[in-house]
Amino acid sequence: MKVLQILFICILSLMIVVPVFTLTTEEGAVSEIDNRTLTDLSRKSDDYSDMLDSYIKDRIGLRTEMITAFTTLNDVLFSEMIHPTYTYGEEGYVFFDYTDEIVDQEFIESFCQYLRMAQDYLETRGIPFLYCLNPAKTTVYARYLSDGYTYENKFNTAMLEALERYGVNYIENVSLLTEKSMDEQVYNVKYDAGHWNDLGCYYGTNHLLSAVSSYFPAVTTLSMSDFDVGTKLETTLPVSRFAIHEEVPYFTNTLLSQVTYLTDAYFDLQLNPSYRNFVYAVYSDSTLPDVLFFHGSYYNGERTKFYQTSFHESIGIHNYENFLDLDYYVNIFEPDMVLLETAEYATTRGYFSIETLNSKILNPLYETVQELPHQSYALMELDPLIFSEEGSALTGAEFVVDLDIQYGYVLIDDKTFDLQIADGVATFTLKTENFSDTAQIELFTTLE
Repeated sequence: MKVLQILFICILSLMIVVPVFTLTTEEGAVSEIDNRTLTDLSRKSDDYSDMLDSYIKDRIGLRTEMITAFTTLNDVLFSEMIHPTYTYGEEGYVFFDYTDEIVDQEFIESFCQYLRMAQDYLETRGIPFLYCLNPAKTTVYARYLSDGYTYENKFNTAMLEALERYGVNYIENVSLLTEKSMDEQVYNVKYDAGHWNDLGCYYGTNHLLSAVSSYFPAVTTLSMSDFDVGTKLETTLPVSRFAIHEEVPYFTNTLLSQVTYLTDAYFDLQLNPSYRNFVYAVYSDSTLPDVLFFHGSYYNGERTKFYQTSFHESIGIHNYENFLDLDYYVNIFEPDMVLLETAEYATTRGYFSIETLNSKILNPLYETVQELPHQSYALMELDPLIFSEEGSALTGAEFVVDLDIQYGYVLIDDKTFDLQIADGVATFTLKTENFSDTAQIELFTTLE
């Protein structure tokens, strides 16, 4: 009996001691199981005891293993999904954990107002703009949500009403994919609750390309014959060790052999630290337009394969905060068209700064203001700092301006580019082939 008691005490001690001594102390550590940054110790906390409690709970040793074991046992024994990210619906469907439907009307107004400003900015420069709103799995497969959870699709209703009211050029894939889901699996049953699958992406992209073709008839919709269509076995949920066994659609674009990538030459491109996905692809058909496509995780990674052979040059930029620097990217890439895609659950002030949406100034077209009073300088008169890293395809310059300067332009040969001005410093970045130290700078103090 004493041996058993000693053994029990030893096991109990190990269960207490091992997690403590295997505490994760790395600053900025990210949890692989719930895809978030773990709590860090900070002297700036308002409540040290609360911070310390969160720190221990987040970083205690074997946390991932304990959550995985607990989740698996509940699934096997009770068919319940106990997980920080996912939840079960009906008939085995997996969704993101349910949340209350809250419509942030203030954000929607600011977002749509900015989209209209961006649209006007681009169209005056001869660049069409199109916004694409993509649905969550929750919306498309609402009929499989758990009994007792009421989903009313409030966000999409409010967003579409505002887009119409502001006159934004847009398409929505909510209706299309909901209709397709009645006969086909456009989001997987279990795998990847946050995104469409390749079949859904195929249909959604074709809808987008059909709208693009009204501006550029050379752009055509995708054909199944462009792809090798098969399946891929997924054995765990994304960002999780939760075991599944699901064959999901997998498309291989057979035309990607005709695509070359210039991404590496733009290693110093300005990107928000939280949203750094960028790809610059060039397809062999030079009769097609060049597109600047701001998109989120519905297209990040491998799913760029669904649009890279529909344009000559396609520049894919992780959207959100980067889209608020629209003029910076237009200066560099000089696109024929700009696209923006967002998923409904990622169209929030958590992804787009509402302060920037409300304060951002996009320059009017130079030809409409060039007769207004302004200051003119040769670039080199302003003692600029010219920057270009070795091997980069980009060259830029910055210089000090008076604090009352609101906007300005860079004139090089027959091209006009926009200055970005903040806190008395003006900057611009161009492809090196467009840059010239003989540039003319035009500075304005008023928009009227």
